[in-house]
Amino acid sequence: MNTARIPMPGALRWRATHPLLDADGSCTLIYDLERAVVLEVPEELRLHVAPALEAGDLDDELLSWLVNEDLLSTESWVGWAGELDHGPLDSASGWSFWTIDRFDDEVHARVSPISEDEVREVLESVFKQSAGASRVELLLDWNGTFPEAPLVERVIVEARRMAALARQEVSFELVLDSRKVTRAAAAFLTSWPLHVRLRCGAFPAPGAVLAEQRLWMSGTVPLLLLLGMMDRLNVQCSLADGARLADLWVWAKQSGIRHLEAVHADLSAPADVLPLGEQVRECRHDLTAVGEEMASDLEARRIPVDYRPLTRMVRRLMGSEPRIEPVSEPEPGWESGSPAWPDMWTGGDSAGPLRAVQAGASGARHGAHALDSDLSPCRACWARSLCNHSTLLAASVGDDLREPSPERCSLWLAEAEAALRLHHRLAQCDPLDVLRLLGDSGPIPLDPLGRWEDPGTPNQPF
Repeated sequence: MNTARIPMPGALRWRATHPLLDADGSCTLIYDLERAVVLEVPEELRLHVAPALEAGDLDDELLSWLVNEDLLSTESWVGWAGELDHGPLDSASGWSFWTIDRFDDEVHARVSPISEDEVREVLESVFKQSAGASRVELLLDWNGTFPEAPLVERVIVEARRMAALARQEVSFELVLDSRKVTRAAAAFLTSWPLHVRLRCGAFPAPGAVLAEQRLWMSGTVPLLLLLGMMDRLNVQCSLADGARLADLWVWAKQSGIRHLEAVHADLSAPADVLPLGEQVRECRHDLTAVGEEMASDLEARRIPVDYRPLTRMVRRLMGSEPRIEPVSEPEPGWESGSPAWPDMWTGGDSAGPLRAVQAGASGARHGAHALDSDLSPCRACWARSLCNHSTLLAASVGDDLREPSPERCSLWLAEAEAALRLHHRLAQCDPLDVLRLLGDSGPIPLDPLGRWEDPGTPNQPF
C-alpha cells in the first residue's frame, strides 16, 4: 500500500539517519541514530535514496517507505532515554578519578602498581563504591610488566571474597607486554582465572625491512606460551607506516588467536606512503572484508576471530555496552554528510570549543563526566553513540586516548560503518551463535568444587 498520500498531522521531521554507501554509490543500509537500528533499503530505492534525502527531494515511493519504517516521525528527539549512572568516584591509594567508572549495573576499575600491603585498602574502596552493582571488572596494569605472582594471587583472592560477601560477580584482566611473557608467567596465567590483554606492538608493513620483521616475530614468540588460554587472550597490535589490517588478520588466524584488537596509527602522506584518501579506502575495504568473514564463519557454524573494534560497537548497538546521547539534537543546519564537527578546524571563534576540549585532562576520555558535552567535538557526529573513540561515551575503551582530528576520524568512522554492516549481517545468523561470539569477558565459570574452568578451545565448530 502506498502511504505517501496518507495525511500525517504533526509529522514535522525525519529521524536522524546516516546512509551507508557502497562502492558504486548505492545505499543498501541506513543507520537510524535515534533508535540505534540498521534498516535495509529496498532494491528499487538504493540508487537514489541518499541524494534524495540530502536534497530533501522525495518521490511518492521513497516517502511511502520512510513512513512505513517510521523514519518520518512525529516524535521529538531528546536523546537517549536510558539512565546512566556514571561519574567520578572517591579516590584511594593507587587510584585517580579516571581509573574507576560506574555505569548502569557495572563498575570498571583499573588497578595501578600497588604493594601487597595496599591490596585490601584499594579493593575495599572499590567494592564500597560498587554497592548495588551486580558486576565488578578489575583491570590490573603494572605498566605492561608481570607483577609478582603472590601479589596477583592476593588481589584475586581478596576481590573474590569481597564480591561473594556483596553477592557480586568479579572478573580480572591483566595488561601485559608480549616481551614480558616468561614461562613462569605463562604457567601462572593459565592456572589462574585471568583474562589477559597482550600488547604486541606495531605490526610490520609488507615492505618493512628484514630487521623490523624479525623484531616483530621475536616479540610475538612468547605468544606460543599462552596457546592454552587463547579464549582468555585479547591480542592488541598497532597498524602504522602502511601496515594492512588484511595482513594482520591472516597472521591472527594462522596463530590461532581468538580475540584481536588493532589500533590505526595517525595517517600521513609522505612520498613513500599512499595518499590519505587511498589509505582510508584500503582501511574501509579491509574492515568490510573482516566483518564479512566473521559473519560468514558464523553462518557456517564456525567460531570466527573476534575483531573487537567492530564487535564492541555491535554490542553497543545491541544495548549490552553503555552508550549515551547528547541531551539535544545537533545544531540546526548540520547535515549527515557534513564534517564530524563543522567549522571547528577553521580558527576564529569557532575553534574555541575545540581548544577547550583539547586542553582538558587526559582522564576526560575515561569518563564522560569530565567533559562538557556541549563542547565535545563529537556532539554533531553521526557516530557519537557508537564510535569507540567518542568523547560522549560513558567510558573509554582500551588505552588509545588520542583526541579527534580529521585524519583520525576518517578511520574511526570507517570502523563505525563496518560495525553497522556487521550488525546487519549478524541479525541474519543464529542468535545463540551471535551471543557466543559477542560474549563479554565475564567471570570464568566455576565447577561445583569451586575451581575455575577454561571456557573452551578456540577455532572449533559450535
